[in-house]
Amino acid sequence: MRANISDELLNAIDEKIFIDLEINALNSKLHKAEKEGNKGFAEHLNQIILKVINDRKNINEYLKKQGVKVFEPEHFYDREGEDPIFVDYRYYQRINGGYKEGVQRYWISGIKYKLKTRLNKHFAQVRK
Repeated sequence: MRANISDELLNAIDEKIFIDLEINALNSKLHKAEKEGNKGFAEHLNQIILKVINDRKNINEYLKKQGVKVFEPEHFYDREGEDPIFVDYRYYQRINGGYKEGVQRYWISGIKYKLKTRLNKHFAQVRK
C-alpha cells in the first residue's frame, strides 16, 4: 500500500532499493573476478562500486533529511515451499506527530530485468 508521500520521495525510495541491489551484484562480480585472477577487471569494478556507493550516500542523506526509513525486504510467497514471486520493501516517513507508512511491492523477475539493465549501463562504456 502506498503512503501519501510525494512522487519525488517514492522515486528516491525506488532508487535506494535498486542501488543497494546494484552494489550487491557488483560485489559478487568483484569477488568472482578476484578469485579468477582478473586484476584489471577487478580494478574497473572497484571504480564502479565506489561511484555507486557515492550515489548511495547521496540518496541516503536525502532520505534521512526527509525522515524516510526503508526496511529490509520481505519475501511474499504465493504458495508454501515454492520460490517467492514478489518482494515487499516497507518504508515510513516521519512527519510532525506521526508516521506515514507504506510498502513497495516488486515482482522478482522485474527486479532482475531492471537490475540487469542498470548493470549494463556500467559495462556499455567499456564496449564502446
